Amino acid sequence: MTFNVFSTRTVGETADGAMFPALNDDGKVGREQLDGDRSQHLVATSIAVREVGANQTRSIMELSDIQADLFITDARLIMMCAKYDKGGGWFGSPGMALALNAVSKVLASRRSRGTVLVGHVRYPWLSSVAFSPKQGWLDEETLRLVVRDGTASPSRLLLVDLALPKTADSAAIARAIMLRAVAYRTTHEELNEAEQAGFRALEASNPPRPQPKKFASFTMPTSWNAMPSTAYPRTESA
Repeated sequence: MTFNVFSTRTVGETADGAMFPALNDDGKVGREQLDGDRSQHLVATSIAVREVGANQTRSIMELSDIQADLFITDARLIMMCAKYDKGGGWFGSPGMALALNAVSKVLASRRSRGTVLVGHVRYPWLSSVAFSPKQGWLDEETLRLVVRDGTASPSRLLLVDLALPKTADSAAIARAIMLRAVAYRTTHEELNEAEQAGFRALEASNPPRPQPKKFASFTMPTSWNAMPSTAYPRTESA
């Protein structure tokens, strides 16, 4: 099974939390020690995951008109949505997609009762974090996470786009994620001098200026493919 960033978890389910967040009995994402105690909470109004290939971009998941909770922790960006299955888009891959807007809201509610749509991008997996500010009242502030799925052969490049409320500052949020990622990588990994210098230079950089309706990125000097063996520091147990 390839890694598509998001999955559904059932409350009370016993599941490994390496690739997808595990839920507590209260339906909340379980905190890991590396998450720390100072998470930042945000909200996303839509989610899109796309696979970028040599000649095309393929939609993996699209959900709109939702309220997803985002948590920026010391170890990862956590995303969760309890009311994802309400007719606002589709979830799945082409040919096997679940057409949410073609299913009655009553049936959708019954099907999703007790389940939560969850995903996370751990900082070792983060290739870049980008932002696109709104240009007008009808535009959105958008955050983009870039990660490479290492569970597939060959690996796959994935884009995770999160639409934020109009009052959000996507540039500041992207920089906050970058700073946490730098702190995590330089604290929990053995980096050579060039890698350390690259992360320190990134830490000291200011947000780049994006072109209208384009993304500007903070790019990590190095990143790991998303897979169970890279989910946690090698010196720490899961």
